[in-house]
Amino acid sequence: MRNFSGFGILIGIIGLLAITTATVYVSTDNFFSDSLSPINYNTTSLTKLDTTAYCHSKGGKANESGLKEWCWKNFTTPKYSGRKGSNLIKGQLKLNSECSENQISIVDGQIRFGVNPQKPKPAKWCSKEYNYRAELSTAPWPVNQEKGTEEWFGWTYTFGDNYSIDSKVPWLFFQIHEGTTGLPPQVALWCMNNKGPGSGKPGEIHVVNNASAYKNQYSPTGVTPLAGQTVSIVVHVVYGDSYNGLLEVWLDGRKVHGRNVRTVRASNEVGGNAKWGIYKWRWSDSKGVEQSLLQGIDHLETFMGPLKIVTRKPGELNYLDDAYQMVAPK
Repeated sequence: MRNFSGFGILIGIIGLLAITTATVYVSTDNFFSDSLSPINYNTTSLTKLDTTAYCHSKGGKANESGLKEWCWKNFTTPKYSGRKGSNLIKGQLKLNSECSENQISIVDGQIRFGVNPQKPKPAKWCSKEYNYRAELSTAPWPVNQEKGTEEWFGWTYTFGDNYSIDSKVPWLFFQIHEGTTGLPPQVALWCMNNKGPGSGKPGEIHVVNNASAYKNQYSPTGVTPLAGQTVSIVVHVVYGDSYNGLLEVWLDGRKVHGRNVRTVRASNEVGGNAKWGIYKWRWSDSKGVEQSLLQGIDHLETFMGPLKIVTRKPGELNYLDDAYQMVAPK
């Protein structure tokens, strides 16, 4: 399997050269071009997955290194009211549900995310008039991962049997955010709207990078999920600037994105917390809700299988080594 230590050495050389010549800086932002053939990670066919397969629930907190994994069938979601979230599994994870409590539950060994903008009526504690978010995040928040930290994330994500592609209102189901209020996630996976950025193809998954101070990047993956479809997902990120940052994504065992690119904000150069679930931000106001309702879309339901994370910091054992098989859904 591929060893990422070579990547670190090469990037170090590029960084040294950049001190003496400005032209190298320009050429480093697309080290792994999207047009290149996928790197061989010895991946296997993932068309048939057991999304509730047994795994060892040996989770951990976001600031802890090593392999962390969670099997949802071993847990229950806590009951809470009067607030948008609650800690889960001894503070290792956190629920974030706006604007109604308990939009997140565990069903048949999977995390269920369900959002209906109008039902139930948003709770009084919420400042919005509609439901628009149901997410699970790593904890503690904010984690503020040091530059150079790498993380691998692996999980399955199932689109509900009644899922309909929303051509008007985009939404995301994964993000990494370092916590700066008012700014979008550093990294996210979007389901795009019609004529939106990137391909503009409604429903197509896009890899979105908002860490650049100059231009947001929307990279289409060629994958447009349909109702009932399960997608196997692996994300690999190295938190760094345009010299040593890295973002890679695999869907169903196929590499769909790979770039050496800035993954931390220049204004706050740290890695963030990861979140999974549903964030349909335009459902926070009446215009976005109405655009969906006119298409017959009044809710969104998805399911997440077991989650695996590998976190490594510079200098630790196996830093930048291939961990695809450690986190990839089986």
